[in-house]
This record gives sequence, structure tokens and C-alpha cells, in this order.
Amino acid sequence: MPIVTFTSDYGWNDPDTAVVRGHLYTEMLRMNCAAPIVDISHGILPRNHQEAGYIVGSSYSAFPKGSVHLVLVDCLDIRETKLMAMELDGHYFLGLDHGGLSLIRPDLDPTQVVQIDLKNRLELPYSEAKLAAACAHLLNQGALSLLGPTIAQMEKMQVIHPEVKNGQTAIIHVQFIDHFGQIITNARKEWLANWQGGHRFQAIVRGRKIPALLHEAQQLNDPSLLYYRLNRFGNLEIGISRPGGNRSNTAATLLGVSVHDPIELQIIA
Repeated sequence: MPIVTFTSDYGWNDPDTAVVRGHLYTEMLRMNCAAPIVDISHGILPRNHQEAGYIVGSSYSAFPKGSVHLVLVDCLDIRETKLMAMELDGHYFLGLDHGGLSLIRPDLDPTQVVQIDLKNRLELPYSEAKLAAACAHLLNQGALSLLGPTIAQMEKMQVIHPEVKNGQTAIIHVQFIDHFGQIITNARKEWLANWQGGHRFQAIVRGRKIPALLHEAQQLNDPSLLYYRLNRFGNLEIGISRPGGNRSNTAATLLGVSVHDPIELQIIA
């Protein structure tokens, strides 16, 4: 059974998320279809497309094929920006055509991309209602092509890629800082395997070496251990074994890094 997921930078306290969910249920009732609505996150930092791309890109594949993922980030001009829907990796993604959706899986090309037009639903007053109607249409196994004209070239946002400096050194960047203050980088498992070529390496963050590759949970008994590892989503993570509460004593605060900051990787001979 397909699922509808909802991700936004609306926050958890404002009424906007309730309005969108209301439109979704209204359209499901109208079209006599039903699906659970799962909130992935509404805590995306305002207008932070990179954060939304990492969170949605890391989580969507856990849902059944054919699920519909509504992503509303940077929507202050929602009435002035074209609405779009795309099919990617067997899932549907809906949002604004401002480039944000291109960050979900920049390594894959969508199967199809359309502008949401809905000329047969001129009574819909708001963009959120049009997106909800498009969601219900897809849940009802309607064709993506019926939502509007094909977009030959969707808007894309620039992606920061790891950079190989020489045979021993590469520069990667902080992509996301998670709830525990652990540092998630843009170095993916496949890129790392190709770059390191089976050799050991260490991370250097603001001059501090992080040589410890976390192999097993027992290593976490040392509360001050700084380590690196591949997280469950295939990104290189730099963390501390026992991060403190209230964002204190975390890897990000101890190392003094923010999103987009560079991190050096060095091959160990």
C-alpha cells in the first residue's frame, strides 16, 4: 500500500502543516482513496534545501514503491512558483520547481517530470490544495502525465562534491548536523571506496585528527571518543561516543564546524 509522506520547513507549532494535511484528507475523500500520512520532518531549517534533500533522500526508500512524497521547503512564494511532480526510483515526489527536489537523489535522473497544472480543478484556491489533489490522483493510480505538461529540464541546485586534491588527500564537506550533533558529510560509501583504494585514512577537522574508525559498539564505552564511520545511510559520519544534551559536548560543537565547512581526509601510509 502506498504511503504519503510530508516534509517541510513549516515547523511543528504553526498551523501550516495542519492545513496541508486537511487538504490531503479532503482530496482523498473526494477521490475515494486512502493512505496514511507520515510526517518525515517539519523541523527543516528555513529554506535549507540541502538538509531536506539529505533527510528525504535517506528515508524515502524505506516506504513502499509508489508512495507519494510531498516536500515543501522555501515556500514563501508558493503562489508565484510553478508546482511540479516527478517519478524517481519508483516513488513520486511533489513540490515546487525551484530546484530543491533535485537534491533528493542527485545521482539519479527522474523517469518523468511534469508541471502540475490541473486545468480541470480551477476551483482549487491554493497551491497546497493543488498539490493535495495531485497526491490523491497518484494514490488513485492516476498517470503522472495527466497532472500537466512535461518539464523537459527541471530546475536544479548545485551540489557540493568531494574534491580529490592529490593521491593522498581529499576535501569533503559537512552536509548535515544531526539531532545528536554528529557531523554527516557529503562523502558517500561508493566515493570513499574508490578514493581510498583499500588504504586506511584519517579525517582532519580544523587541525584535529580523527583516526578512530568505529568498528563495534564496545568502542563507545569511552565517552570522549571521537570517531568516524559510515552511517546507516552510507554517508561518512564524524561523531563523539556520548554526546551531551542540549547540543552541548557534541562532535559539531567540540570541533567547531557548521554545514558546508570543509574536512580533510588523508591516506595513512
